[in-house]
Amino acid sequence: SIDVSLLQSTNYWKNAAQQGLPFTLNPLVLYRGYLANLANNGFCVSTQFLFNGLVSKGITGGIDRPLTAPEKITCGTAAGVLSGVVCGPIELVMIQQQRQGLGFIATSLSILKGGASSVFRGTTGMCFREGIYCGGYLGIMPVVREQVQRRYPESFGKTEDGARFCAALIAGPINGVLSHPPDTLKTCLQGDLHGVKFTGYGQSVGVLVRESGVLSLWRGYPWRLLRQMCALFIFDKVNSELSRILFPHAFKNSYTC
Repeated sequence: SIDVSLLQSTNYWKNAAQQGLPFTLNPLVLYRGYLANLANNGFCVSTQFLFNGLVSKGITGGIDRPLTAPEKITCGTAAGVLSGVVCGPIELVMIQQQRQGLGFIATSLSILKGGASSVFRGTTGMCFREGIYCGGYLGIMPVVREQVQRRYPESFGKTEDGARFCAALIAGPINGVLSHPPDTLKTCLQGDLHGVKFTGYGQSVGVLVRESGVLSLWRGYPWRLLRQMCALFIFDKVNSELSRILFPHAFKNSYTC
């Protein structure tokens, strides 16, 4: 809720830039879809932690051992892809609220009338985006943080939060650049619910590139990068602290997260 409340405006500016909507500072517009975004963030993060744990258990076969760096990234990526199925429809509600200015219930009912094709519009893009993003904060972030702590124990890695900050500076841009094109396509498809301009992923790429060139796939990227770097720091902090509380035996004489 802290993440969503503080960074809701950047979410709107990102979505508006991707869809070619005008920039605004009006808080009544910026906070459209706030409840949907709050629900989306909560469900998305909670399901990602759940799926990350299930996939981790599947990889280790239930054996109590630290995951390797590739295994952490694999678990995080898989968790993100799976969470996209749950969270895609919720984000659709938020984007439609931002465009139409209707309430949460009215928007949800309107989308439901269109059936499954409307409810899950843009969900594939959501799965790709969350797979890359979750692979970042549950995989790349802890791996980089651990390396900073090991290699620079007297400077950048002197404290865990210092190492976490460095890791966010590295993982944030990587995640943002890789995950932004599927996010742009998802946003355009979800904003155009009835397919007036954007009908599918390949067709949407063609429309955007013809209009504004290849860089149009990264519209709104600065806003998302700012939000991601803050969120990556917060999520890695929560993941690290909760893991120590829930599984203290796994952290004896270890840097694993």
